[in-house]
Amino acid sequence: MNILVIGCDQVGAALVRDLERIGHDISLVERDSEQLKRLDGFDDYSFGGTALVGDPTDPDVLKQGGIENCDAVAAVSEDDSVNLMAAQIAKSIFQREKVICRVSDPHLQILYHKYYGLETICPTILTEQAVFRTLSK
Repeated sequence: MNILVIGCDQVGAALVRDLERIGHDISLVERDSEQLKRLDGFDDYSFGGTALVGDPTDPDVLKQGGIENCDAVAAVSEDDSVNLMAAQIAKSIFQREKVICRVSDPHLQILYHKYYGLETICPTILTEQAVFRTLSK
């Protein structure tokens, strides 16, 4: 699969690495060029995809990042509003079917899913659930 990843914080960098390791082609859009250094932080990994520095809420930047040819988009930056905007653009303007949006605020996760029809992942809820399960054993 050809996947466009938006954001290269710890989550984004690890996601890129893991997706490449299982054979996916990755394009990456990140606003801060310093964040791209995270891709070099893995001892046994070398990024083989395409990385672009730019605003992921700008349709022209997303085009340069390869959104028109991707099979899926993962908006996983640290900024919920950037993720929402990029995911909406991917779905509505570029008609991408598989769009996943990282949302740290649990209340916004519900809104993004319910009102915008986005598939959402909330690390706050996932962490709480993991801690609860561990403490409940």
